[in-house]
Amino acid sequence: MAATGSDSTDDTSARRLAEVVVARMGALHRSRRRVHLRGGPTEPTLLKIERGEARGLTPKTLRRLDIGLDWTAGSAENVYFAGGNPTPLKERTGIVTGPPGVYVDAETITELITAAHEIGDLAESESPSMRAAARRLDATIQPLYARFVTQLLEANRRQGGALGPLVAILGPYLDRTIDPARDNEEEARYRRWLAGMRVELDESTRRRFETRLTEASA
Repeated sequence: MAATGSDSTDDTSARRLAEVVVARMGALHRSRRRVHLRGGPTEPTLLKIERGEARGLTPKTLRRLDIGLDWTAGSAENVYFAGGNPTPLKERTGIVTGPPGVYVDAETITELITAAHEIGDLAESESPSMRAAARRLDATIQPLYARFVTQLLEANRRQGGALGPLVAILGPYLDRTIDPARDNEEEARYRRWLAGMRVELDESTRRRFETRLTEASA
């Protein structure tokens, strides 16, 4: 039975990734175990990748390849999905830790304190209200976390910090499905773009994001 176009594409992507990964491991003198210990995929997954047998790799696995092979964020996705070339990290690999703080409006702080008190009062019981209070707390904290993550990603992208390890830490937050009822879609897409993740942007949006990043450093 002849392979379908999709199967052929998957085979090409797998072979291309295998070629690049094997070459990188050789250049770095890293075994599968060493790559895994540095934050890369598991050894069985790496073996499949090296053999050109990797199909349907997840963003998490590709992101871990970036980390374990010292590539900039998004490199493995570029190779796997677009047939591109990876970009090695610069010698500077530390994470920029700023900003030291973010502005929070009084209303958000008030809601945070109120929700936190509710959690404390309910913690000693098994009241069904606990779940509602927990949801309120999450909804209140989310804007604070979102602002901090955005500024942290902006600082690292501007100053050449190692986005790979940073994205690994923030992975669950960046990967979760964008919920219009909870998330600002523009902000969520901007954070993914800052992190070098694969995100579909039209040219006007890309220019808007680039301008925003430039203005954030002013």
